[in-house]
Amino acid sequence: MPRRKDRQTILTELVAEEYYINTPERSQSRAVEALEAMKRIKEGTYGICVDCGKKIPAARLQAKPEATRCVSCQELKERRFVA
Repeated sequence: MPRRKDRQTILTELVAEEYYINTPERSQSRAVEALEAMKRIKEGTYGICVDCGKKIPAARLQAKPEATRCVSCQELKERRFVA
């Protein structure tokens, strides 16, 4: 059975993938998000929502490892941005 990749490896691969595959603007943005996530891992704050302070569910982090907000706070932020 293949070994699951750790978050640091996933984020590193995301940086490389975004840099080489996507448009320069999009790549830079996602790469910065991934690098910031790696910094949060080192600081011990990775997986904690920046708005409410609660743990971000593992399923969300698997889908978007660079996430800084839980789903509820992200939806609230997006609603405010659209309004």
